[in-house]
Amino acid sequence: MKKWISILIAASAFGAAAPTMAADDPATVWLPATAAARFQSASAIVEGASGANVKSTLYVFMDPNCIFCHLVWKALQPYEAAGLQVHWIPMGFLKPDSPGKAAALLQAKDRAALLKVLETRYNEKDESGGIAPLATIPAAAKAQLDSNMQLFQDLGFQGTPSIIYQGSGGRWADYDGVPKLSALPGLLNLPEQPITDPELQKYR
Repeated sequence: MKKWISILIAASAFGAAAPTMAADDPATVWLPATAAARFQSASAIVEGASGANVKSTLYVFMDPNCIFCHLVWKALQPYEAAGLQVHWIPMGFLKPDSPGKAAALLQAKDRAALLKVLETRYNEKDESGGIAPLATIPAAAKAQLDSNMQLFQDLGFQGTPSIIYQGSGGRWADYDGVPKLSALPGLLNLPEQPITDPELQKYR
């Protein structure tokens, strides 16, 4: 896992592309109990169910240009309608314009609305999120992104998307990459939802 962190540090520093991944069914990786307070307070875009309608919560580390993050976003949309709330924790390392796009998400008056634009206009051929990056990143947004990256590294995560979900006994666990669609009900503790998107069928 440490080699991935080194790659991410280099990518963040120099604007180079870092690996992302699609996942098989890895063994459960439980996070330390002390981690919850940190990722729950991380700067994020909150999407999906709210208030009394929230039945399940995910935290997802993402890059605005990450195609696997895009696929996870698409796969989770039906579950959001069924009671899922997702906290998308942005970083900016995959491409030179990733930090500017991540900062734009955090600076938006309606973060969830801009995230929807980013994903619905995502260019899969170029693997590029569908919003314009900020030309200049405000100091506050840069501090938020740096904090998110530091948390990502401290947790020892391997790549984006890194999904944090609540497992048995209320413990939190990490799932790297795009889960199989058949695994989503178990990860989310929600009834299975129909997913008909052609791009996602290979993850069944």
